[in-house]
Amino acid sequence: MPRAVAITCEGVSKSFALVDRGNAWRVALGLDAAVPRYHALEDVTVDVPKGRFVGVLGRNGAGKSTLLRIIGGVYAPETGRVLVSGAMSGLYELGLVGNPELTGRQYADRLLTVHGFSARRRAEMIAEIREFSELEDRFDDPVRTYSSGMGARLYFSTATAGQYDVYLLDEILSVGDQHFQSKCWRRLRDRLSHGATGILVTHDWASILRLCEMACILDRGKVIYSGPAERAVRRYLYGDEKGDELLDGVAKFRATPSYPATLPQGQDFLMAADVEIFKEADVFTTFIIERLQPGYGWETSLMSREPMLVGRAPGRYTVEISVPALPLEPGNYQCRIGLMLVEDDTRRRIGLDGFSWLNGTGLSLEVIGDGSRGLTLPVRWSVH
Repeated sequence: MPRAVAITCEGVSKSFALVDRGNAWRVALGLDAAVPRYHALEDVTVDVPKGRFVGVLGRNGAGKSTLLRIIGGVYAPETGRVLVSGAMSGLYELGLVGNPELTGRQYADRLLTVHGFSARRRAEMIAEIREFSELEDRFDDPVRTYSSGMGARLYFSTATAGQYDVYLLDEILSVGDQHFQSKCWRRLRDRLSHGATGILVTHDWASILRLCEMACILDRGKVIYSGPAERAVRRYLYGDEKGDELLDGVAKFRATPSYPATLPQGQDFLMAADVEIFKEADVFTTFIIERLQPGYGWETSLMSREPMLVGRAPGRYTVEISVPALPLEPGNYQCRIGLMLVEDDTRRRIGLDGFSWLNGTGLSLEVIGDGSRGLTLPVRWSVH
């Protein structure tokens, strides 16, 4: 049975007049038909099922924040319609009401007043906001004196203090230290467990994968993709894939690959994966071991040289990956294995299925050892 829709955004468009000194008077007098306009959104349609979060990805200027403001009622759409079912809380680019001269306490009180809470309830919630934000005595200082991390604590704590039906979040989960981000995730999981609905717009694709089952990509004000979150992230990071019809029903892994999750340094590594091919096609596989280096990102520690052919005819296959004397230093890694098609002319790879940290299904590998003896690479020498 289809899930009820809590947020409907249908055919929404929005543009803004590009005002300068030469045409400001036209806008002021309502004679702005000839004034150039910036089209922030064009015919955007997004539905959010009740009890789910939908992610919106896009580069700077794609229209993400404009879309969130229209759904939240800050802007009125020029065309289209927006329907929201239930009480709503919005957090737009780390702020919403008042001015930077307000103290943290005053900011919280004003926002809760806008949301219609009574004076008694506001007092209880403000005490909870002060505790959750960990601002302590700084809670009564002007917001203009806050660092960006302190502002993030205040804004998120206030916007999520109450149990709302709908949350509109803009970039907040990528701001602040790891400790506070963990608190944010716990609170959002709690809200979701009580049936909350929401939209998260962000550059942080990892947040999309953690929170959203579905996502869309905005580009220059238009929705260029809408579908499963992991596929949206792949498109956002690597560009368009060649036809979704090629991605479904060709081949898939039948189960999680078997391998040693913990391995002593220098021991042989073996992974076995069962694959089923449903349609006749040249299906290839690749294998990568990666490691997250804080401050730098993900680095490739080991990878297959070329895609290996799994099979061509429909049927079941077993892929075995063997790395003698695994040449990795002690630490925590992620194994990534995928199935793909490879175009004959361009050698472009088209993903079919896989296990990867990118979509939250990475295969953890811990290499243990003291690390003092370094690495012994499996090199064979010859003299000619």
